[in-house]
Amino acid sequence: MQEHGSFDMEIINQTLVIKCFDSWNYETVSRLCIEYKELAKKINNKPWACLVDLTQWELSTPDMWDQIDELNQWGNINNQKYEVVICSLSIQRDLMEDSHNVLTNVETKFCNNLTQAYEWLKSVGVY
Repeated sequence: MQEHGSFDMEIINQTLVIKCFDSWNYETVSRLCIEYKELAKKINNKPWACLVDLTQWELSTPDMWDQIDELNQWGNINNQKYEVVICSLSIQRDLMEDSHNVLTNVETKFCNNLTQAYEWLKSVGVY
C-alpha cells in the first residue's frame, strides 16, 4: 500500500528532530521507525533526545501504536534520555502520553511550541 502523510528527520547536536505532516498510515510509520533507528545510531554513543513536532500532524490509523511502542522500547535500551513533544491538539497529547508508558528510562516533556522545546533541550544539554 502507498504511504499517506510524511515526516522530516534530522540530527541537531544530540537531538533527533522529527516533524510530522498530515494523516499517517501503517506504511508511513514503518518507514519512520526504520529511519529513526538509522539516524539515532549516529548519536546513541552518548545520551540523546528526540523532539517530536506534531503541530502539522493529523493523527494516524490505530495500527501505528504497536510500532511506536516498539520504537520507544528500542530508545530505552539505546541511550535515549529525553523526549519533547509539541502538540497542536489535545488528542495528540493523550495518545502520546499513552504511548510513553513504555519510556521507562526517558524523561518526557510536552510543550506548546518549538521555542519551549528547544529551551528545554538546551537546559538538559542535548541541543
